[in-house]
Parts: sequence; structure tokens; C-alpha cells
Amino acid sequence: MAGNCLLRSSSAKAISVSQFLENFTRTWSEARLSVAGRRRAECSIPRRLGLAISGGADSMALAYLCSQLEKSQLVNGLSVTAFVVDHKAREESSREANTVAGWLSDIGVKAQILELEWPQTTTTPSKVTAFETHARRLRFQAIGRACRDNSIETLLMGHHQDDNVETTLWRLSSGARGAGLAGIPRVARIPECHGLYGVSESGSSVKLPGRKTSLQINNKGEVQVQDTSSSSSIRPETTVSTGGISICRPLLSFPKANLLATCHENQIPFVSDPTNFDPTLTPRNAIRSLLSSNKLPLALQGPSILSLIKSSQNLLKNSDDLSNRLLETCKLLNLNLNTGSMVIQFPPSPTTAQLSSLSSSSTTEKTAEIQALTLRRITELISPYPDNHFSLRSFEPFTHRIFSTALYTMNMNRQSFTVGGVMFQPLRWKPLPTSSDTIYNNANVNANVNTWLLFRQPFMRHRAPVLRVEVPVPSSSLSSSFSHVSSPVYTPWTLWDDRYWFRFTVVPEDGDMPTQDHDGRQSISLVLRPQQQSDLTKLRRSFDYMPGKPAADNRALTELTNMLSREAPGQARFTVPVLTMENLSKSEENLLAIPTIGFRFPESGTQELLQASGWKVQWEWMYKKIDNEPLRLMGWLEDNS
Repeated sequence: MAGNCLLRSSSAKAISVSQFLENFTRTWSEARLSVAGRRRAECSIPRRLGLAISGGADSMALAYLCSQLEKSQLVNGLSVTAFVVDHKAREESSREANTVAGWLSDIGVKAQILELEWPQTTTTPSKVTAFETHARRLRFQAIGRACRDNSIETLLMGHHQDDNVETTLWRLSSGARGAGLAGIPRVARIPECHGLYGVSESGSSVKLPGRKTSLQINNKGEVQVQDTSSSSSIRPETTVSTGGISICRPLLSFPKANLLATCHENQIPFVSDPTNFDPTLTPRNAIRSLLSSNKLPLALQGPSILSLIKSSQNLLKNSDDLSNRLLETCKLLNLNLNTGSMVIQFPPSPTTAQLSSLSSSSTTEKTAEIQALTLRRITELISPYPDNHFSLRSFEPFTHRIFSTALYTMNMNRQSFTVGGVMFQPLRWKPLPTSSDTIYNNANVNANVNTWLLFRQPFMRHRAPVLRVEVPVPSSSLSSSFSHVSSPVYTPWTLWDDRYWFRFTVVPEDGDMPTQDHDGRQSISLVLRPQQQSDLTKLRRSFDYMPGKPAADNRALTELTNMLSREAPGQARFTVPVLTMENLSKSEENLLAIPTIGFRFPESGTQELLQASGWKVQWEWMYKKIDNEPLRLMGWLEDNS
């Protein structure tokens, strides 16, 4: 801790509580209103707030303003909790964290000190290669978990206007464009926490309504419309993950000087690190020095950079609007999140004229950019990667394959391709003229020219995701208690392939607790992995060579074959998760189920073993968090009952 400072800024004024609340409300509302058209009434600021407090002037000013807002009762039910991280990187780290926690207590903010847990092999964290990178990851994960454990969904950070200018100028000097010049986002999901349930885009769930499904894809890549009069054609609801921790930066509109003035006028102590002002240490420090000394050209000074940020934000909004228009011309004919696949009819007519009619500045380059953005938004629905993982430039070489003229599409030999983690497979339509489904009849017009099956790209060799889970087996001593029957204990939610959240338990086979322990095991070893060709081969052979096999087994094999053809045609079936169980020596695994489509492999060694012990494996799953806006724009969330 470099020093306890109470600095005065010559002309800047302190931020009042009303100013802070006004900026906080505007920041939060603008971000939330841009998502799915939420009503303004739904955009009031969150009532449970977490604060990331380092002890610097920025975060201490934030803590003071939040404390005053909490005391003012201008926001009913407001609760503020500050999190101070003890990096455990130096001997004095704990002392410094306790000092900051004491300052927070003095201004009426309850604080928690979070001690970072470095790997056991790390004896001196401060000497770790790329220390700042590792510390940032551990810091956000610790704060994210603390927010989750305290039922806090919004974390406030003290970034200000000067930070925004410095960051954008640094990105500009590094060759950034587009979104990179739009400044620090006012509201964003918490970084560095991917895969942490309840922290990163998870913790709650919603039901995506079921829809009639009447598409059948054969092994020739032909899609047909089937009769939808039976109840079996109605796809059930799908559980989709929601929630997670959001970061909000309510001070981005205020210069640093206002934060310093806030601390000074209210006698708020803070720490100042002199190394932040040494222009020879880091490029960021050099930029800060140049900005403060007014040695940069006018076009690179603060007001010009703020203008650039605003212009970039407007361009991004314009691009989103144009992308929304383009999505409206696409028709989502089938969405199957159980297997992570979609069938989309893309517009067969030129889109340049459509986009040009919306924006006078549209050019061929702009059109390609909008098409790339639209393609990325579509792939992110089923991609095994986080949003914005791939640059827009990586999509541009493929836009002509999807968004092209009808004449070009009919004359070209369409080939499958992969982009954004998603396989695009061209389909040919063989629609039934008697189909009663309006959406499919509408799709029949020029349908042969531009219909595609999309699914997760095939796994690279030796790169398939494998999740191993030990599921505790309740002891026979619980036989007199029915707590596990009524409320089974699940394993923690775990993300598989960045697409599916799973959790598992074992429950009594017939509803009664078994009186004997399961062959001495304390747990059942489950493995979740992609389905393989060898699984189907093994299954067929087990039926072929099973003496006296019952007819039900043949029906089960036929049922699985038909189900895979319907739910995951072609290569898509080898991207769905399969659940297996390892034997005691972990030398062999037996097929148990395809959990996302609810299929249990019959009469396998696994099933027999479980049934003999009186237990069965049970699971719950949900799909990753997705943006519903493309689904709505492509017509999937319309009433089609």
C-alpha cells in the first residue's frame, strides 16, 4: 500500500448522492432496455449490490456514494456489501486488506475480505509469470463466488471517464476498430468466470416453449415436411440457463477529478500507488502522462476520444439494428436444443439493396459486415464457445455462401463448411403440398435454394470434452429416512462442452431405500462424453449376440435409430452427450443414457448392475444461456400452436 491520501482537486466538484443515483439509474436502464425491449418499469436499479473495492480513490468514492445512497432511503430495500481482495502476494497484503476493510466500516459499509487461493505449487505468487493476468482471474472468480453466495447479482466497479479515454486510446494505438473503440462497457457480464455455476450466465433458468416440429431429414440431406397432427410432433419445453453476475460501472460519466473531490470533501481515505504515474513502466502509464500534460494532438485528447467513443457506440447500434432487419428475413424452421441443432432458411434474394434502403451509408463493405455480424449471432446460439469469441472478420469469407442471390445459390455446388464453431450443412427440400403448417408452407417458396442444417462442429481428434463425475451413494443407514427419496442430493452443476449444464444423483429404483449398500461403493463413477460411432456398433452387436433377446430390445434399438435420425441427423449425432458408467477398476465403461433426449440404453451391464443394487442414476440438464432476440426475429418464438 503506497500511501494514505486525502487529495484536493483545484476546480472539480464532489459527486452528490442525487447525481450518483441519476447516473446509476440511467446507466442501468439504458443497458437493460437494449436487451429484448424490456419495459422501463423493469429497469430500476438492483437492490442488492456488491462493490469491488481496492482501496484506491475510485473505489473508495464509489463505496462512499453507495453508503450514502443506502442511508438516504432514496431506493427502498437497498443493501450494499463491499468485497476487498487479499492477494496473498506480499507479506503486507493481509494488513492492507484489513486497513481498507476498516475504512469501509468507518463509513458504514459492511465488508468481506476475500483471500486468493493460489495453486499449492505457487510459493511466491508475486514472482509468478504474468502475475497480473493470474491475479485478475483469481480476483474475479473470488468476487464472483462471493456475490453468488450472498445472493448478489450486480457488482459495481469504480471505472471513470479518464479510464474510458485511456483504454480507448490504448486500443486505438493497438489497431483496434469497431467495438474496440466503443469504450468500456457500462454493463457487462463478469469476466474470467466462465463455467462457474451461479456466477457466469447461470444460476437461474427459464423454459423455452415447445413447438410443433414436422421436419424430417434423411441421410441424403433432404428435408421433408411430416404430418404434425399427432401429439408426438410437439417438442417439449427446453430448460435454458439464465442469471449470473453482471458488472455495472455507474461512474463512467465522471472524470477522475470528481472522484478525488468526493473523497476530499467527505474525508474519505484512499491509497495512491505512485507506480501508476511513472510513464516509463507501462504503455498505459505513458498514455496517462501524455493526456495529463496535454502533449497529444487535439484529435487524440480527451474530448476527441470521448467523441470517438460516442460515434463508435452509435455505429454499433446501427449495425445491430441492420442485423435485426436481416434476421427478420431468415426463418428458423427447427430448433432442437436437446441436440444443439437448427434448420434455417436464409433469404434467397440479394440483401445489399435491403440494407442500403435502411442506411444511406451502406456500402458493399458495410453489407458484408452486417452479414458477418448476423452470422455470428446465429452461430452463438449453438456454438461451444462464449459470445464474441470469434472476430467478425472470421465470418466474412463465408457470408457469400449464405447471403447470396437466388440465381447464384441455385447454380453453385453448395458444400458444407464450418465457422464460429458451427457446421453448416446444405439441405434440399421435398415439401408435402398438403402440409398444414403455415411456417413450412411459407418456407416452400424458393425453399430449395438456401436451407441449411446447423449443428456444433464435429469434434477434433483427441479434443472431445470428457466430464467425470463421482456421484455419492447414500448409505444403507439412511434406509429408515425418506429424505433422499423426496429430496435427492445432486452433484454441483457442471458445464459440459460449453453448451450443457448437468447435475446427477442416484435415487431408489422403486421408490424405497435399498437395505444393502451398493457392492461396497461409496460413489458411482459417471463419464459424460460425445457419442461415438463405436457406441452404436457396440449396441448393435450386443443385441445381435444376446441369446434369447426379447423383442423389446429390438424395438429399443429401432427406437434409438429413429430418434437419432429425427433429433440428430448425420454427423450431428456425434456431438450429443452420452452418459456412461465406469466399473470399479475404471477399466471399462458401460453405456447408460443419452441424457438430453431422455434415452436410456436397455439391458446394458450398467443397468443390470444398478437395478441389482436397487438404485438408478437420475440427472437434470439445461442448455447454456442464449440471446432470445435472434429466435424472436427469425420467427421461432411466435405462436405456432
